[in-house]
Amino acid sequence: MALSSIDHDIDRWLAGFRLDAFVHRHAAIVLTHLPAAVREDLMGDPNFHLCDYEPGPGVVMYVPAAAPGRNRASRSVVLKRTLRHRPAAFVTWLIAHEFAHAHLRHAGRWPGEDPELAADGLAATWGFPKPR
Repeated sequence: MALSSIDHDIDRWLAGFRLDAFVHRHAAIVLTHLPAAVREDLMGDPNFHLCDYEPGPGVVMYVPAAAPGRNRASRSVVLKRTLRHRPAAFVTWLIAHEFAHAHLRHAGRWPGEDPELAADGLAATWGFPKPR
C-alpha cells in the first residue's frame, strides 16, 4: 500500500527525532488520526520536541527543549520505550494523551478543567479512548 503525502510528511518529521522504531510507528499512527489543525499545531511548532528513552538503573534522561520564543513556550513529549510491552490500544492512547497535553499546553480545554481529564477527553475525541 502506497503512503499518502501526509504519511510521508509525518514519517519525515518523526525521523528528525530519532525515535525507537516501535515508538516511531505508534506515534505515526496517532498523528495520522489527529485533526489536521492539531497535527499542524504540533508538527509546525519548531519549539516542539519528541523523544524516547529506555528507563533503567542509573539512566539519566535529558529532555530536549528549545529556547522559548516570543509568546511561545517550548513543548516536549517524552515516551518510554517500555511501551513495547503494553497492548497496542494502551500505547496509542498514551501517545494521543501526551500529544493532547502538548496541544493544550498542559491546561484544560476550559478554565478550571483538570488537565489530565482534558487530555483524556481530547484523546478520546481523536479516536483513542483510555483503555479500561
